[in-house]
Amino acid sequence: RALCAALLLSMAAGVPEMRQAVSVSDCSCPDPKGANTTGGCYQPVCPPGYFKCCATCKEAPCYGTDEMFLSWRGIPECIECKPGDYCEGCDTYRSCPDSSQPNREGPRISAAKSAGLGDCESCPSGLEASFDRSACMMKYSDVCNVGVVARCIRNCKSADPTKGKRLDACERMKCTMYCAARWSDPCRAAVTEFCVFSTTLATNLPEGIEAEEGQGAIVGCDVDCNAAGRAAAPAA
Repeated sequence: RALCAALLLSMAAGVPEMRQAVSVSDCSCPDPKGANTTGGCYQPVCPPGYFKCCATCKEAPCYGTDEMFLSWRGIPECIECKPGDYCEGCDTYRSCPDSSQPNREGPRISAAKSAGLGDCESCPSGLEASFDRSACMMKYSDVCNVGVVARCIRNCKSADPTKGKRLDACERMKCTMYCAARWSDPCRAAVTEFCVFSTTLATNLPEGIEAEEGQGAIVGCDVDCNAAGRAAAPAA
């Protein structure tokens, strides 16, 4: 048991945030497992922007699958909130609701570690949420099977075996190109436009005009925007 605990602690990063003062009268968080419904008060162990590993189940299959941070009780059980979700500080996560705004309908995006509904953003007209809901990109859902390609992306592993599925932005783009190309050539072509946009800096802009958000975000990445990358490939 001591060896297992040592291994878990070696895989966990430090406490993600300073703990806020706990108020015994603040019972704003429901118990994720449905207990304490008769007046009890649930005190979360992870800060806003994080969720507790398997907060709603009795066993924790997420151990070893995500990078975990030490909770306020000193256990490696807090996971960064994923893009497209938000974590309000009650140990659980929620998906950003779809937008119903005219000409901006569809899934919303959010950054990793988002802590509230206000962090969810609708994509402008002509764009839609990326496969992992981290950014807005050119339309692709009419030629790509979003569910299949997104699942392929989630299964990608880094070329660095110590990182597993924790991809950096460049590796994720390589994986996205790989998975889009596996689905179809039209899908690959649609994603290529976003790949070029993300890897190319805007130059010679008129004075006072800024580049679009996300343009050149991964400039220097050696991804081949016209073919499937090899540095990050789906797990077997």
